[in-house]
Amino acid sequence: MKYLLMVCLMTMSGSAFAAEQVEEFTAKLFTAKGTVECQKKGTAAWVAVEAPYLLEVGDQVRTGAKSKAEIYIKYGSKVRLGADTTFAIDKVSPTENSVNVVRGKMQAWIRKFVGRGFSVRTPAAVCAVRGTVFGVEVSEAGQTTWDLFSGSIQIADNRNRTVDLVPNQRLEVSQAEGAAAAPVAIPPTVEVPSEPAKIKEEKAEIKAELVIVEAKAKEEAALAKPEAKEEAVEEAAPAVVEPVTTVIATQEVVQAVCEVSASSPDCVTK
Repeated sequence: MKYLLMVCLMTMSGSAFAAEQVEEFTAKLFTAKGTVECQKKGTAAWVAVEAPYLLEVGDQVRTGAKSKAEIYIKYGSKVRLGADTTFAIDKVSPTENSVNVVRGKMQAWIRKFVGRGFSVRTPAAVCAVRGTVFGVEVSEAGQTTWDLFSGSIQIADNRNRTVDLVPNQRLEVSQAEGAAAAPVAIPPTVEVPSEPAKIKEEKAEIKAELVIVEAKAKEEAALAKPEAKEEAVEEAAPAVVEPVTTVIATQEVVQAVCEVSASSPDCVTK
C-alpha cells in the first residue's frame, strides 16, 4: 500500500510539473532570421518580430525572402519555416496540435506521446501525424508536396481520398485533382532536415513526460505483482492424489470363495 501511494504521488507530481511548465506558454518563436512578421489573432496588421517571441492560437507568422523562423509549440511540436512562407497556429491542446501552411515550406519534428496527435492543413490536403519528421511545401497555386523522413503520416486530399506514407516517400497533391498519383521515392538530392536545438520549454516537457511514463510503468508493475504471487503459489502447491477404489462384482467374489472352498457343501455358484 505504501508503495502504491508513492507511485500515485509521483504520477500526480509529474502531471502537476508538466502542467506548470506547459501553461507558461502556447508557442514560442525561438529563431528569426531575415524578415519575420506576425499577425496577431483578431488584427489586420503584420508586425516585424524578433526571437524570442510568444505566440497564441490564431496567430499567423510569415517569412520574407532568404528568411527563416523556428517555432516550438507546447505538447511536442517543433517546426521550421523556410523563406516566403505563411503559417498559422490553429489548435493547441494535450491531445492534438494543428497548424496551417498557406504557402511556402515547413519542416516538422513531432514528438510521439500516448494520446497525442498533430495535423497540418494546406489548401490541397490535411495530414495526420504520429511521432514524425517530415516536410511540406505549398506552391502559390496550392500544389502540396509531402516528404516523409521517419514515422508515419496519413494524407487526406480534397476528394476525401487518403494515402499513407512510409519513410522516404513523397506525395504530390493538387487542389484540382487531389492525390492523383501514387507516392514516389524522395529524390536523393533531398537531405533529411537537421533538428533545431531544444529550447528550455521543450526540455522541461520532455523531463515531465519521462516522470509520468516511469511512474506509470512502476504502477503497472506493482499492480501485476500480486497476480504473479498467486500464480506461483498455485504452481507450487502439491497435487492431491485421490485413492483408487476397486469395485469387485458380487458374483466374482462368490466364485472366488467357491474356488478356495470347493469342498464345502454350502458353496453354491450361480
